[in-house]
Amino acid sequence: MQIMISGRHLDVGDALKEYVHEYINTAEAKYAERPTDAKITFTRNGSNYECEVNMHLSTGISTIASAESHDIYMSFNRSYAKMEKQLRRYKRKLKEHH
Repeated sequence: MQIMISGRHLDVGDALKEYVHEYINTAEAKYAERPTDAKITFTRNGSNYECEVNMHLSTGISTIASAESHDIYMSFNRSYAKMEKQLRRYKRKLKEHH
């Protein structure tokens, strides 16, 4: 799986990249069987940070989640929770479909 982490109007440090890799890899192992790629973009809007997580699956489904907060880690956590909820619902839909 390819994970691309980028920042607009800010520099994304190594600690944040490791943090994001750890969370995305756990979501991949838990919910997605064959993900193809994930793009995480951090943006600074005034005093707030916005994080957008875009994950594409091999089935053609893509999940897009974004959140905004004063803390860059909190913005990632909120968008990750939204993405995880989308993946969980999709996986449940696949398993319950007869």
